[in-house]
Amino acid sequence: MITKTDVEKIARLACIDLDAEDMQAFTMQFNAILEYFEELEDIEAELTELEEHNVLRADEVTPSLPQRDALANAPKVENGYFRGPRIL
Repeated sequence: MITKTDVEKIARLACIDLDAEDMQAFTMQFNAILEYFEELEDIEAELTELEEHNVLRADEVTPSLPQRDALANAPKVENGYFRGPRIL
């Protein structure tokens, strides 16, 4: 649970001046956020009980694109390779 002292420390670290009304509002908002996180933890526990399976395809070797076809639309080619700009 977040207290007024915690909010004062957070405000000081963030270089924010808060009046008493803002301090009260932020204390309530921080506590509401923490309560929501507690609800999410309960949901996560329920989701981990589901059976998991691999959704990726099998890794199989297939023929690649021929070099000539791969270089056909390249703007610049040199000695059978893509030619790119020099980077200094």
